[in-house]
Amino acid sequence: MQIVGYADRFSAQPGDTIRFMVSSKHQSYRADIVRLIHGDLNPEGPGYKEELVATEVDGDYPGQFQELVTGSYAIIPDHQLLRRSGSFTLQAWIYPTTPSKGAQGILTKWSAPDGSGYGLMLDDEGGLSLWLGFADGRVERVSTGKPMRAKSWYFVAGSYDASTGKVSLHQQPHSMWPRDDTAAVVDKTVAAGNVGENDVPFIMAGYYAGDGSGRVRVDGSYNGKIEQPALFGRALSEDEIESLRRGDSPSQLSGGPVATWDFARDFSSDTVTDSSANGLHGSTVNRPARAMAGHNWTGKDTNFSNIPEEYGVIYFHDDDLDDAKWNVSFELKVPDELKSGVYAARLTSGDDEDYVPFFVRPGKGATPAPILFVVPTASYLAYANFHQYEVASLSESTSDTFEFPISPQDKYIMENRLHSLYDVHSDGGGVIYSSRLRPILTMRPKYNFRIPSIQSTGEGGPWQLNADLHLIDWLEAKGYDYDVVTDEDLHLEGVDLLTPYRAVLSGSHPEYPSGQMLDALEAYLAGGGRHMYLGGNGYYFITSFAPESPHCIEVRRSEGSKTWWPGPGEYFHSTTGEPGGIWRHRGRTPQRLFGVGFTSQGFDYSLPYQRLPDSFDPRAEFIFEGIGSDEPIGDFGLVQGGAGGVEIDRADFDLGTPHHALVLATCGDLSDVYLLVIEDELVTHSGITGGAQHPLVRADMVFFEGPNGGGVFSVGSISWCGSLSHNNYDNNVSRITDNVLKRFASDASFD
Repeated sequence: MQIVGYADRFSAQPGDTIRFMVSSKHQSYRADIVRLIHGDLNPEGPGYKEELVATEVDGDYPGQFQELVTGSYAIIPDHQLLRRSGSFTLQAWIYPTTPSKGAQGILTKWSAPDGSGYGLMLDDEGGLSLWLGFADGRVERVSTGKPMRAKSWYFVAGSYDASTGKVSLHQQPHSMWPRDDTAAVVDKTVAAGNVGENDVPFIMAGYYAGDGSGRVRVDGSYNGKIEQPALFGRALSEDEIESLRRGDSPSQLSGGPVATWDFARDFSSDTVTDSSANGLHGSTVNRPARAMAGHNWTGKDTNFSNIPEEYGVIYFHDDDLDDAKWNVSFELKVPDELKSGVYAARLTSGDDEDYVPFFVRPGKGATPAPILFVVPTASYLAYANFHQYEVASLSESTSDTFEFPISPQDKYIMENRLHSLYDVHSDGGGVIYSSRLRPILTMRPKYNFRIPSIQSTGEGGPWQLNADLHLIDWLEAKGYDYDVVTDEDLHLEGVDLLTPYRAVLSGSHPEYPSGQMLDALEAYLAGGGRHMYLGGNGYYFITSFAPESPHCIEVRRSEGSKTWWPGPGEYFHSTTGEPGGIWRHRGRTPQRLFGVGFTSQGFDYSLPYQRLPDSFDPRAEFIFEGIGSDEPIGDFGLVQGGAGGVEIDRADFDLGTPHHALVLATCGDLSDVYLLVIEDELVTHSGITGGAQHPLVRADMVFFEGPNGGGVFSVGSISWCGSLSHNNYDNNVSRITDNVLKRFASDASFD
């Protein structure tokens, strides 16, 4: 990727300004705005479609390479009280996850450029170390020489007595077993002197490496948890340090602490609070994980809000990234005449290109179209920069092996350590936050995601944005008047965003709704709204938006299908305090609102639907106008070759499918690659069967009337929209979708 970018927002209205951040290794590049219509390059489909839109930003721009700087840390602004030229003590509980990866900062006011200051560190071998940079230019580094175990709790402290030169280090495991060769108490005397003062910030989980591009540069990124960090303005005695290890409050010691930072506060924000009288507060950078279990977690309660003192931890990673903070390259004021739709800034230089998608809402006061497409951008964020294919066990589970990464986008993702919510950090911990303020290379037209057909050809196909452009292309081909908003808009604005529309359409895979989104959809349907759920595995995972920064979502996979487990007790979202997992286990099954819910997934092939007796009910006559009584529905398509497949949903009256719902058609007899979802398997046993035999492994098409003249139509399959364009849009999947949308978008009520 010689050129790559991102925008400061997904959604905008005419008159709004969108800022684009671009990194280019070329001396110059060109920017144009295009409307995206069809992003799938599959030669069996209609081909790639975009429309050039003339705007004020069209033209050439100077190239500027912009670095992605990953790694989370906490930063406390410089203060005279932190400039410890004389004696001091640093203390914390730590849980290092990669202790042997190299030097890592724990609590530091260390300036790497001139070697001044002080810092409690992990040394190159993973042992505790105190670094001292003296005023005379001398540097001393005293270590325990005992590497710590990964993923174990340790009480650590380091003190320096300026009058005697005595350095003391305490490295004590939380579980004190005999013959533990990782425990150490070290006393060493160095030449006495004053520590060199500096004006750099106090850093937790790294150390100061300089300033660049208007921000602090941090090296020595630490992987792991830090709890109860404190700084004292004198060298504590052995007994005083032992009292801290036992859990005594730092404020009880003579003179009290210079600072004691309480991570059991401000869970939802980036605030780091000093609970001492000095108020040396700070903030976190790149969103490390909060509301994580501490060394004193008892397991008596898993809700951090009830026992915050057992969750006073911040979990840092060297590959966290919340906001890339690139310089703005150009800005677009959305023209008044720009119609609602899917757009992108097209960036080109020679043969290199990138697209930065955004979504234009209807303008304030504009007459709404009859149809609204809610773009599932929260799901785009969940899958943003997905690279689970680097995990050998995943690729080995396919029938054909394949290389990864191959595409320029995937290589950029890997080289820059960008993550989706399906990936794990460098220390193996699961990724729980995803931000749109960074390049998202999987959210691009022309991009092939590796999931579809992975177990047959390994070639991949459209997913999320490109799969949803199948629907946009069909709406354009059929001449429908429609508006576009994002589900982030829906989260922020609620049902008022939906009420002007007769029909609301989902995307192909709206898997990650917030509670606010579900509230809005439920209220819309209760008021007579009509919803067409044209995808599969939708409305599944509990998703939170950070209240003060909605560019970021949080997901904790304590239940349901997952690629990693959260730590014990770490199931509640730090951003909102709500329990994570799947909505089904909080009583909000997708079947309740949409008639169907997730039942299986399979990445080999898709199959057609077959009509069921309910499809001949007079209530469904409008849906099947022009459809033969026994013709297969969707034995074609751009996503695994059929309309039913990839990830699929079933009707289930026990799980909330309305009892008057019509189950119109079903896609069953799938391969044994399709297994029943884990939440439906009570125990593992030798009789577990796949799609070829299990009666619950199927995609169901459902229709039912709602209150006040409303209605719901659901197809329960990700691959449905990939069949719309077959035979120049003249096919039974297109016809059924057209029949339903015309009725839903009309004034005609349902009895």
